[in-house]
Amino acid sequence: MANLLREQGRRPILLSEDRDDMNREACDAHVVVDWDGATVEQAIAALEAAGVAPSAVVNLVDPLVDWQARLARHYGLPGGEPAREVLVSKARVRAEMRRLGLSPLWFDSGPAGSYRAEAVPAYPVIVKPCVESGASRFVRRAESEGELRGHLADIAEAAGAEFEIIIEEQIDGTEISIDGPLIDGEFHALFFIDKRDRDEERNHDTGMLVSPLFGDHLRAGADSVVRTISAFCTDLGLARGWLHVEARVREDGSAELIEINPRVGGPFHPTAIKRTCGIDAIETMILMALEQEDVGQLRAAVRSDEAIGLVQIEADQEGTVVDATPLEQMKKIPGVVDGYVWESYRVTSLDHENFFATFLVSGKDEADLDEAARRVHAEFSFRVA
Repeated sequence: MANLLREQGRRPILLSEDRDDMNREACDAHVVVDWDGATVEQAIAALEAAGVAPSAVVNLVDPLVDWQARLARHYGLPGGEPAREVLVSKARVRAEMRRLGLSPLWFDSGPAGSYRAEAVPAYPVIVKPCVESGASRFVRRAESEGELRGHLADIAEAAGAEFEIIIEEQIDGTEISIDGPLIDGEFHALFFIDKRDRDEERNHDTGMLVSPLFGDHLRAGADSVVRTISAFCTDLGLARGWLHVEARVREDGSAELIEINPRVGGPFHPTAIKRTCGIDAIETMILMALEQEDVGQLRAAVRSDEAIGLVQIEADQEGTVVDATPLEQMKKIPGVVDGYVWESYRVTSLDHENFFATFLVSGKDEADLDEAARRVHAEFSFRVA
């Protein structure tokens, strides 16, 4: 983002809570704010003290969407709609979906330490963070009341008794994700992914993510999700922005929303989207925040017919990743067209996904992608020290 902003003649300013933020050197200035303890007024005062007059507010971190919206609203910038803050809370999204008649899914929410497990009418259910989510952190499946009580106790011990969770009935089917711009309240879906190898026990997006969707029932379910998102955003008054949507599609083609994120998927989705759709999603987010996006170009954008897969590599023990096979060596493998390896990635917890490498593979069909993925796993190695 910093490089894209400089190309437009603008100064990238980092606003974060970590004084040693790994991205600070990429930006022209760094303003430190305590996300949990500070007020918006204090953040504004810190920006003013640093001589910053924002022309746009851009954010890629889900729990900070409310900060983004309130700062943008204060400065009269795009992205300040109160509707955007609804997306911060999975419970508020579920409540709005129910109000609009877009979902009959059962759900409930409350503090992890005091939630009454006996309130759950049927099992299995999924329990997960209501706001402070990401990388499948604290996402658990419960088959019984006793199992749910155990999960709640674990989450409360790790994150605090007041940590807000949402519990919802388990949705059967295949998980998919959809990326694209929201234009005048209409979701222009561009990039679809089938999470066909997902680890349902740990709720991790393991294996290979495949695009486009090959099954007829998956495509039908995705179409229904796109219509639902457009109806939801139109009613809510959310007109613009980039959306990363996750859903589940049943065998009969019916689908249910899991969550809506007002940012591009990641970390390697932007590269895959640019390759297959010709759209730079990060640049689009910046231009939308500046009200300078090319709406005509976005409306006209379509996905190519290329079949691609994102082969994700996860560390499964705590420590530091070392001796990983270099990216340049991996890119020599037939079918591998791009990728990244996060050198010295530090695994501090197994309560969330720890993907430190992804390889973009290309082919004519799923069989080609499977063969390329096999080569990736045969060649790539690493240690956790």
